[in-house]
Amino acid sequence: MKDESKKMFLIFHGRFPSEKAASLFAAKSAESFAEQGVPVTLLVPRRISREKKAFYDYYDIQKNYKVVFLPVIDLFHIPIISIFAFHVSIITFSVSCFFYLIFRARKDSIIYSNETVPILLASFLFPRTLIEVHDFPEKKLFLYKMLFSRVKWILSTNKWKKGKLIQEFKVRDDKIFYEPNAVDVSRFDVSVSKEEAREKLELLLEKYIVVYTGHLYSWKGVDTLAQATRDLSDDIVVVLVGGVSTDVARFKAQYGSIENLKIVGHREHTEIPYWQKAADVLILPNTAKEDISKFYTSPMKLFEYMASKRPIIASKIPSIEELLDETNSILIEPDNPSVLATAIKEMINKKDVAEHISNTAFKNVQNFTWEARARRILAVIKKT
Repeated sequence: MKDESKKMFLIFHGRFPSEKAASLFAAKSAESFAEQGVPVTLLVPRRISREKKAFYDYYDIQKNYKVVFLPVIDLFHIPIISIFAFHVSIITFSVSCFFYLIFRARKDSIIYSNETVPILLASFLFPRTLIEVHDFPEKKLFLYKMLFSRVKWILSTNKWKKGKLIQEFKVRDDKIFYEPNAVDVSRFDVSVSKEEAREKLELLLEKYIVVYTGHLYSWKGVDTLAQATRDLSDDIVVVLVGGVSTDVARFKAQYGSIENLKIVGHREHTEIPYWQKAADVLILPNTAKEDISKFYTSPMKLFEYMASKRPIIASKIPSIEELLDETNSILIEPDNPSVLATAIKEMINKKDVAEHISNTAFKNVQNFTWEARARRILAVIKKT
């Protein structure tokens, strides 16, 4: 039975639903808190470009929480004013959230978000506010100092950020806690063989298949993987799954001539487990050239890889090394196509190593389920 005394309002400013990982994160967070008996309302903007498919079906999640689409001035369909459009959107959405909370939330409600302006406004009326920090603040420092001083809890998704927030913003150690991202293990450990997954996706059975799933942003390091494909033999196919249309078009224009590189574009999240099960190797090639990759991130993709029981090759950078080591992955020098190509070839030839690190990663990821994450966060909230 749900306990109305600990009602939670989650605030998410992005398109919902959408192909973005942040949108999935909001959906799964709401679902996991609701599973713990918390009455959850997810507040999202009524964006013009959101996916029209019902979000419960889009993400294949439980109908155990409420989603409210709030009014917002949406100018994102005018590309030349994108920065202006963002500021207009976040301000109007923040105001909408504030007035919704005035009429629907209670003083003891939990107001939870990774959006700075909405949670800052909420903190003036609601004492139980939590900000989840996904990136490290590099500008608007006055805003963040005010925010961190006002909210009751600060959640950092990796250890580096926690230490840096304490150092740079003088955040009290008892106010901030660490909790990485998570995965629905059962969703990715689907009971299909490699061959069955390939038949479902119409992939060649006789080839070795290397898979990357996710966006094609530069900081994800996918260009390094595309370049590494040139050094692989014809019996190895590299498959890139994901990306918004503009990035997919760029990749096809830049790398489309590489015969053993397959760029499939965006696929619904419910299909991603089959692409990962079809793989001989999964790649996490994050760059070391951008701080968002090197230090800030806690990739949801990493946990999804670990749950897929397939060997992982990943960049040896601080954000990744918080979760991966030599027992559950192969860590390599980032931004080096030649090193990556060599690691792929070695992994394909070392089936005993592949099996060992896959099994270890799967064992390790049991600590990072959405259910376990929600329980730990609620335990922190309850005791403080």
